[in-house]
Amino acid sequence: MVLDAEEHAQQALNDGERLRVARRVGLVLSGGSMRCAFQVGVIDLLYEIGIKPSLVVAVSGGVWNGAAIAVGAQDRLRYYWRTFARMPHISLRNIWVEHSPFNYSTLHKRTFRRYVDSERLKDPSSIPLFIGVTRLRDKTPAIFRADQVEDPLSLMLASNYLPPFFTHAPRISGERYGDGGATNNCPYEKAFEEGCDLVVLVTVKGESEGGIYRNPKDVDHVIPDAFRDRTIVIRPRHRVPFAFRERSWSAIQQLMNLGYLRAREVLLGERHPETDLRAPGIAPTVRILKLMRRVSG
Repeated sequence: MVLDAEEHAQQALNDGERLRVARRVGLVLSGGSMRCAFQVGVIDLLYEIGIKPSLVVAVSGGVWNGAAIAVGAQDRLRYYWRTFARMPHISLRNIWVEHSPFNYSTLHKRTFRRYVDSERLKDPSSIPLFIGVTRLRDKTPAIFRADQVEDPLSLMLASNYLPPFFTHAPRISGERYGDGGATNNCPYEKAFEEGCDLVVLVTVKGESEGGIYRNPKDVDHVIPDAFRDRTIVIRPRHRVPFAFRERSWSAIQQLMNLGYLRAREVLLGERHPETDLRAPGIAPTVRILKLMRRVSG
């Protein structure tokens, strides 16, 4: 459904009012690799208007943003992302260590310890952080609370585990787990289960592309009636023209600013032409999924 300018402004007023009166706001951050930089701008706007989430549910690339919020380091997220983007993502030495030239595991360990750290996540003053993963044995989704596992960093790496970028899936409580986005990229229900009366869901699939991406079998997910009036979705207008493994800091900054402006549109009723940014054609993942359906069907 496409809203005209007046309807859009009224919807934003309604969403803004719901945020102001909500007793317990949950923030849900989906995966999307480097495109999750979009979430940083949204987080900036939420804190700017005085909205502090009671808890965070995060998946895959969104877990790093969620961890920073949990320990109160959300104002350092741009430094976090810049540090990560500037380090080399390819290391031939890593072939001997993790059997892959991609160095993401090491980079995440370094930046996480610098800007978040597991001990801070376990501090009683931290905001509860729930991480979505996929149990590799039977491909079922699971959610763990980060401060209740032995090693929160391993849990976060598990949620990002996607070969060939990551190898050697981490074990959590004796089981191997992988990318949370493979089974549930938007676990908003968890926030309601934990007592939230309103949820802000931030995801990176553009509105013009269809419904919300949940998993390969539910690429156009529609939030059911039971949750729809209690869920505010913030996502780009269109498919963003940024790579899954984007390395350019100027591009990452642009994506963060896009998230900030889009959040202002959704929550404050403003209109910014910068949010009309659009990648040409359809997403490569959509082409792959259509091909797989044809082959299997």
